[in-house]
Amino acid sequence: MTDEERSEPLTILVVDDEPAMVGVMGALLGRAGHHIVAAYDGDEALRRFEADSPDLVLLDLSMPGRDGAEVCRAIRAQSATPIIVVTGERDGASLVDLLDLGADDYVSKPFRSDELLARIRAVTRRASGGSVGSGGSGGSRVDEWQLDLRRHEIRWRGDVVEATIIEFRLLRVLIERLGEVVPHADLLAAGWPGVPDPDPLWLKPHLARLRDKLGHAGAAKPSAVRAVGYRLDPRS
Repeated sequence: MTDEERSEPLTILVVDDEPAMVGVMGALLGRAGHHIVAAYDGDEALRRFEADSPDLVLLDLSMPGRDGAEVCRAIRAQSATPIIVVTGERDGASLVDLLDLGADDYVSKPFRSDELLARIRAVTRRASGGSVGSGGSGGSRVDEWQLDLRRHEIRWRGDVVEATIIEFRLLRVLIERLGEVVPHADLLAAGWPGVPDPDPLWLKPHLARLRDKLGHAGAAKPSAVRAVGYRLDPRS
């Protein structure tokens, strides 16, 4: 593995009811320098998430008892920790539902080692384009928004807007181009850097969740421009 391909060491929670699959992913991630925490069902996954505070979750979709969707929902209710669904599911609607619940990305089984590692790097890379732990730049103000790239925070009138990594990336580009229509292609490139061909269907659920959070915060919300993109207007 080249230095360019190697990311900062992470603690990764691997959740799959097949021990062989956990072993495969554990060996791959271990060789990449990451620390692995294993869970074999949904209840154990939530216990390990609470106990070990992982940097990222690799989550199987189909498990006995509490399934991947329930685990994703429970984690997202309390944390913005990145979640990648690793699944054999081929139903596009089901995968969109997972993104709607807050998953950051998905990888289909069987997967290539380099693809999984690339997805991990993509979802953990800070919106500034640096790697996890790289520090990044300080901050900037646009209208009533404040961007803090080092702390990975966006504030509206001084109050932090709680956002997942992808929501942060989408909101950042909308703020930096305040008042402009940001095309779908630009939003996809900002939200999923390093993914060669991100699915346009990924945008809608993430922006819907972001609009809800901005609404609760009393902040300006992006509006859709049909068949073109989204625009965030200055708040008068």
